[in-house]
Amino acid sequence: MEYFRLDHPPDRLILCNSANCESIADYLEVNEHGREDFVCANHTSSIRHASVLPKGTTSNEQYVSRPAA
Repeated sequence: MEYFRLDHPPDRLILCNSANCESIADYLEVNEHGREDFVCANHTSSIRHASVLPKGTTSNEQYVSRPAA
């Protein structure tokens, strides 16, 4: 499995693919068969990526994906 930090196009936001989740996707996960899943920080299967804080967030703040409006 490969994990990529997701950069959204300027004109749209991509939502998490997990069932019943309406958060904005933070990561693109690509499995060994080439399937791509967009997931938020709460649903990534990457332990390393889930622990990475975005720029501008202090270490004592908890990072949570923004809900889609």
